[in-house]
Amino acid sequence: MRGAFRAFCLTLLLTGAARAAEPVVPRTVLALVDLREEEIVRLTRVHSLAEMPLNHLGLSVVYWNVADGLPDLSRYPDLRGVLTWFTGEPFANAEAYIGWATAAMDRGLRFAVLGEPGIRASTGGRAVPMALVNRFLARFGLRDDDGYSDLTYKSKPALADSMIGYERGLIGVLPGYPLFRKTDDRFVSHLVLRRGGDPGSDSHLVVTGPAGGLAAEGYTRHYDPEINRRLWILDPFAFFRETFATDDLPKPDVTTLSGRRMYFSHIDGDGWRNVTEVAPYAKDKTLSADMVRIAAIEPFPELPVSVAPIVGDVDAAWKGTPESRGAMNRLFALPQVEPASHTWTHPFQWAFFQDYTPQKEAVFKSREGDPDAGVLDKMLGRNRPDHAGEGGEGANIGRYAIPRAYLETPFDLDQEIGGALAYFTKAAPDGKTATLVQWSGDTSPFETALAAVRKAGGHNMNGGDARFDADYPSVTTVPPIGRAVGAEQQIYSAGSNENTYTDLWTNRFYGFQNLVNTLRNTDSPIRLKPFNIYYHMYSGQKAASVNALRRNLSFARASELAPVAASTYARIAEGFYKIRFAPAGEKRWRVLDRGALTTLRFDAASFTAVDFTRSTGVLGQRHAQGSLYVALDPAVVEPVVALAEVERADVDPPAAQPYLIDGRWAFFGRQTEGNGFRVGATGYGEGAMVWRVPAPGRYTVTAERDGAVLWTGTAEAGADHRLSVTVAASAIRPLTLRVAPVAR
Repeated sequence: MRGAFRAFCLTLLLTGAARAAEPVVPRTVLALVDLREEEIVRLTRVHSLAEMPLNHLGLSVVYWNVADGLPDLSRYPDLRGVLTWFTGEPFANAEAYIGWATAAMDRGLRFAVLGEPGIRASTGGRAVPMALVNRFLARFGLRDDDGYSDLTYKSKPALADSMIGYERGLIGVLPGYPLFRKTDDRFVSHLVLRRGGDPGSDSHLVVTGPAGGLAAEGYTRHYDPEINRRLWILDPFAFFRETFATDDLPKPDVTTLSGRRMYFSHIDGDGWRNVTEVAPYAKDKTLSADMVRIAAIEPFPELPVSVAPIVGDVDAAWKGTPESRGAMNRLFALPQVEPASHTWTHPFQWAFFQDYTPQKEAVFKSREGDPDAGVLDKMLGRNRPDHAGEGGEGANIGRYAIPRAYLETPFDLDQEIGGALAYFTKAAPDGKTATLVQWSGDTSPFETALAAVRKAGGHNMNGGDARFDADYPSVTTVPPIGRAVGAEQQIYSAGSNENTYTDLWTNRFYGFQNLVNTLRNTDSPIRLKPFNIYYHMYSGQKAASVNALRRNLSFARASELAPVAASTYARIAEGFYKIRFAPAGEKRWRVLDRGALTTLRFDAASFTAVDFTRSTGVLGQRHAQGSLYVALDPAVVEPVVALAEVERADVDPPAAQPYLIDGRWAFFGRQTEGNGFRVGATGYGEGAMVWRVPAPGRYTVTAERDGAVLWTGTAEAGADHRLSVTVAASAIRPLTLRVAPVAR
């Protein structure tokens, strides 16, 4: 028996090693950045502008600081290409970089070059021979005659196709530009400028082709310093799609679940102990946390929300009171509420604690001001002396008055992360576990803090602050899924909280109602983000903010969504960075290491459908916005997805087995039973769903849990084979659906 067990373990090890070694579809882009210029990855052009479109196209981005030399490409086994976006000459040895890049392209890696190529001179000012410069540019079908047009009043576009003018056209005075001649017809020109009507002066400034793509400095995006706004000139989705050839790449999708836009909501605990001003509750000194529960959570039982208090606000040994603790207990008891953590002491600037010592923080204890002040007051310094934070250690924490809200004991990372999760798990009713850390303050945790979440068995989220509305009219303010921090990954929230709508909670307390504009713009014409309502407990303080919050929730109630807990979204987003695709035949892939991610997207796929005869572990499919969304079965560890062409795009693709078109719940473990099926389900609110069944006719639908029937009904599948039903049962605890044709 022991020998058999050892053999079994060896088989598992060998299988795992084989899985790790098998070829996968490359989906990693290596971004070369110069942190001498851009300081930190979070502020780079690549992260703030390019990474979101790349994520949308299914690509994950890793970063390399060129100040550390040139990277060893063997460290990146699934590398698809390289991206650069320089404004100058960042390489100490530009000739070495040209040789490195040429060798990489010889291996088949595709390059996206935005802005300056970084090849004309080394950092010391030594010019690179023009022959060597042109050896690099020839890879993009171009030649540089060492000319430059700085007077552009006679220059006009000879060609500007649909890739140009995405958010801002070529208006006003054109930026100066290099004179790039085209030498290779395999490359497609998207922008050509011509001087004085002379074709001999044509300069090809945006091109894509076999080696990738190049877009010249000044013709990627426009920046208006007066209003601090950036707008894309270049269509980043189209440019990166062509540059990295992503058409045939399965896209891991974090916006959609069960064929519907995913919904989640989460609340940071700031303002928990504030007294509401909302009548008639103000006279009873109702806390903002209770006001949020009364006005925005209890009336919307079908919309889950993750509530993250600060331990310091609720624990009696810190600043907790019977009222603040009672507010937590009442919230955690609600079925739709997931307990989460907003840390123990609410750090404001996480970098301050990366090399923490109690002595470093001691200077702030005399500056803390009113110890009973709220977290936001302490952040803004409303209760501190005028001199607090000036000079000395205060200069290290930016706009924050003190480094964290509560300074009673020395900072303890384990207490801040794992300790707080354990605290809220213990405070929650049986069966509920706090696993989500919602970052506080500047939401910029260091690597060790992120690792502490993972080691505690938790997940993390916050940061990003997505806006896309009249005040922020550009996808440049829609962030990527998250950011790499060393070997760890921070997951961003999918929307901005009320702070950015209210000038950091100083005026326009109604402003959060404008969230609906970002929600609309990030769903159409392409779905960029899930539906996220993210706010703080101080939204329960003002009547205007409560009304704004309720407007957003009402908009959610009226929308077609698939609601989940915020920790579920965080786990799905983690899966984006880990998922791998192993080719398994013509238009067929085995899906590996996807974690909680359950949706794949295929673009330009109106005449493409799942081939169920060659697929396993696929629950359903739905066409939307020209894309095909494929729902994977969470019960199948390694699904296989195969595609086939279909003749019609105006009907649901036919199949010999039932499949999900869309649903409010999440489904798992579907098993076909004749022309019917059974499937597990979990979710919030009544279960509205649409399935395609093999045969028209009447079907019975039964919801069961633990052998007991919770609900039963009937539904009719018409000639279109669509079976639409709303199951009036609670699926917060998983249940089983049985769908069977009625015998005639």
